[in-house]
Amino acid sequence: MKDFKEFTKDLAELIAIKSVQGEKMPDAPFGTEVKRALIWFLKKAESFGFTTINYDNYAGEIAFGEGQEIGIIGHLDVVPVGTGWNQDPFTLTEKDGYFIGRGVGDDKGAMLITLYALKELKDSKKNCNKKFRFFVGTNEESSWQDVAYLKTKTTLPEYGFSPDGNFPVSYAEKGFYFVNVKLPPFKNFADLTGGTVINAVCAHAEITPTGDFDRSLLVKHGLKYENGKIISRGIAAHGSKPALGKNALLPMFRFLKDCGEDVDAVTDYLFSDKWDICKMHNEQGFITLSPDLAKPTDGGTLIMCDCRIPAPFTVDTVKDKLRLAPLDISVIDHDHPPFMIDKNGKFVQTLLSAYNNVTGENQTPVSMGGSTFARVFKKGCAFGPEFADENCHMHEANERVKKISLKKTYEIYKNTLFDLAAIKEDL
Repeated sequence: MKDFKEFTKDLAELIAIKSVQGEKMPDAPFGTEVKRALIWFLKKAESFGFTTINYDNYAGEIAFGEGQEIGIIGHLDVVPVGTGWNQDPFTLTEKDGYFIGRGVGDDKGAMLITLYALKELKDSKKNCNKKFRFFVGTNEESSWQDVAYLKTKTTLPEYGFSPDGNFPVSYAEKGFYFVNVKLPPFKNFADLTGGTVINAVCAHAEITPTGDFDRSLLVKHGLKYENGKIISRGIAAHGSKPALGKNALLPMFRFLKDCGEDVDAVTDYLFSDKWDICKMHNEQGFITLSPDLAKPTDGGTLIMCDCRIPAPFTVDTVKDKLRLAPLDISVIDHDHPPFMIDKNGKFVQTLLSAYNNVTGENQTPVSMGGSTFARVFKKGCAFGPEFADENCHMHEANERVKKISLKKTYEIYKNTLFDLAAIKEDL
């Protein structure tokens, strides 16, 4: 990168915008801070000499070049902060070779790197045989309403990638579904709440006792009693990788079970996989089911689970298993079915070659558990920015990226854009 110091300054400004989804306003569908991040990014692109489009503060577009269209899409919204940070999450901090801050890995850092790489292509004055359409999302972490609105305003390219996944390049993504479990009221407890978003492992849960309980069980299950509430603390992780976290709801339900509450089916099926759903796997990986949210509802409790299903399995495969449990279960389909494109096709191989040439590795395409914006393109793939040997703590406290990884990612994206631009024929 020609001016990493200027990039760092821009990244700090972008991280400082607290773009967690907020209250809907007439001109800010996802809150004023999300809108502010979008406006900032589009103005930065304009300062680089790009033409931009603001789709009514739902999403943005940055365009460059002529020829076959290639899409790029990422997002500027971030998940809630949660607990456990060692510094201000909205102040970009450099420490021990890392940049730390909410969004530095998911997805503000990669978005800004892509913009800088596209600028270098534009400034090179080299022939560009492709039209790059760089879409700026603002609702990826919640409900993808930005993409839904975008599709009513424009037609998306057939090919594209999203800098919001893993390297080397992902040719397949698991399907993403909500599995909701409704529980009846507890006998001696009320108002169970836990988690922040459906796609992050629950790191904090609490419940209010309505009668006496055995205090020794708090110690047994590692819980605390604070301000009239029983508290369980875990470790957050991305919902697609629940094994990397520590779910705060599990010790809470074990506690409730020991207190005589009727939650055996919850612990047996949702956490101990009695239905063997999470043992099912194929080339793309295992089915995962992560109970990430809990909230009071209609006198009872709603448990919302993040479920990821690799192709060729379908949601019906899981529904057949769900029926085995004596629980009130429903499956919410958000139109994110298992997704896969040709891993040997020219588009995927061009991205892969850029990665291998920069890193000196000889990797092959992989599949991933996350559901990314790449699927908005008919032939899309997730492409970085997280490296296989690096845990960026996305959706967790102390989200971070190695300084050297940011620079390496820039070289990969720059080479990718130059390589695609040089291809004269259609992909």
